[in-house]
Amino acid sequence: MASSFKLEFTKLFGKQWLTHDEKTRDLIRDKLLLVKTNPSRYPLHKGYAHVRKVKLSIEGKYQRLMYALHMPESDQILVLGVFERSQDYKDFERKFKNLKKK
Repeated sequence: MASSFKLEFTKLFGKQWLTHDEKTRDLIRDKLLLVKTNPSRYPLHKGYAHVRKVKLSIEGKYQRLMYALHMPESDQILVLGVFERSQDYKDFERKFKNLKKK
């Protein structure tokens, strides 16, 4: 029997969602459907045990949709947000340093 995962969203992602146009929302929605179907599909983010990243190109900029698998519960996926690759994920690391491997 396949696992059924529930998507949870951070406040940061909620704010980002409101700023995206419909085309970008459709792209993110499609990627989230793939994540929900197979959460291990995308690679782990270096230095983080449960955080995975999905490659996106939004308006010609390379960005990553980041999510944490099994957080806060074992059947949940916590969507952290969309972060620019060009900034080496500095925003992500500052906001989510508590998710780092110990």
